[in-house]
Amino acid sequence: LGCSMSAGYASAISFTAAGIAVGASLASLAYNTFRIAERQGSDLMMAETTAQKLETAAQKLEEIYAAAVADLSAVRQELTATAELRQALEQATAIKLKGELQAPSTAAAFPVNVEQSLAKQDTAAEAAAEAAADEAAVAEAATEAAAADAEAALHARCDSLFVEQAFAPLLETLTAALSSGRGAPEQLLWRAARACKKLAEAEDPKSEVRMEHLRDGLEYATRALEAAPELGAAHKWYAILLGTRPGSTADKIKSSFAVKQHFDRAAELDPADPTSRHLVGLWCYEVARLSWLERKAASALFASPPEATYQEAYTHLSHAERLEPGFYANNRLLLAKCCSEMGQRQEARDWLAECLAMEPRDADDRKALQEAAKLRY
Repeated sequence: LGCSMSAGYASAISFTAAGIAVGASLASLAYNTFRIAERQGSDLMMAETTAQKLETAAQKLEEIYAAAVADLSAVRQELTATAELRQALEQATAIKLKGELQAPSTAAAFPVNVEQSLAKQDTAAEAAAEAAADEAAVAEAATEAAAADAEAALHARCDSLFVEQAFAPLLETLTAALSSGRGAPEQLLWRAARACKKLAEAEDPKSEVRMEHLRDGLEYATRALEAAPELGAAHKWYAILLGTRPGSTADKIKSSFAVKQHFDRAAELDPADPTSRHLVGLWCYEVARLSWLERKAASALFASPPEATYQEAYTHLSHAERLEPGFYANNRLLLAKCCSEMGQRQEARDWLAECLAMEPRDADDRKALQEAAKLRY
């Protein structure tokens, strides 16, 4: 390829040099001829002959020039082809070098490396997704924990108001929470029923305000029971308020079956609650102490009137006392009464003494202690 280029250059230069030399010779000849003719006064024939020679030489010069131009064009084409060939060779060399660098083992490993890289990307994506899910779960757990803390704080505030016997502010707090949708409604509803019951106890037994509180309390308890049928407190306060509903003797005897059923369910759902167990014992005590006339009336109204014994009442009341000794003065008072009815005088006096030794904590305790102070066993 280099020799071809050199030959092309040499040919073009040779033709060009020859053309230039002939042109120079002809120009010199023409110049000298006219100078001689001018100086010596040669005749016209000689001038014409010289002119013809000059014309012939010019034609030859044009031919030499055209040939040189053609040679130069050919050289230019060869140079262009040579540059293209050089570029192609460089590309081929680069490809060859690349192929040599990628040895068979490397080439074989290339798909594996790609697969491993893709696998790593998938693993990273899965890890990122898991991390995002974990973050979402943590955020959700934090939100739930915050809501649970707020709900627990609300319940604690309500229970504190109940202990303080601030029943009106308690009911206001509960109704506001229910209106705003804060916390589990069933937990607020049974507490609202309890507050209504306590507010009713502070009113005159025959007053309309008392009856209104009891109606509201029963409505709250009913809603709590509907919202959470498996909540012991809902069953307990529904039964308590159902038992306070006014009506005829037949109505009260009829409702007593439902009252007992809900007391039993409350004690079953919340076996650690002494109050629920106490209420079962109280129901048994009240049924056991029905007079002969009341029993006859119940028998006339119902094929199977409610039945219970003092022993059953004692069993439930003593169970409640074991769950939380001294939780309620009336529980010890009823134990004393049951023992007295069963002829267990000494045990009756013991329970009575334990009742009288208690410090009253609310109106119910004060009422029980006042009654206990009048008893003599």
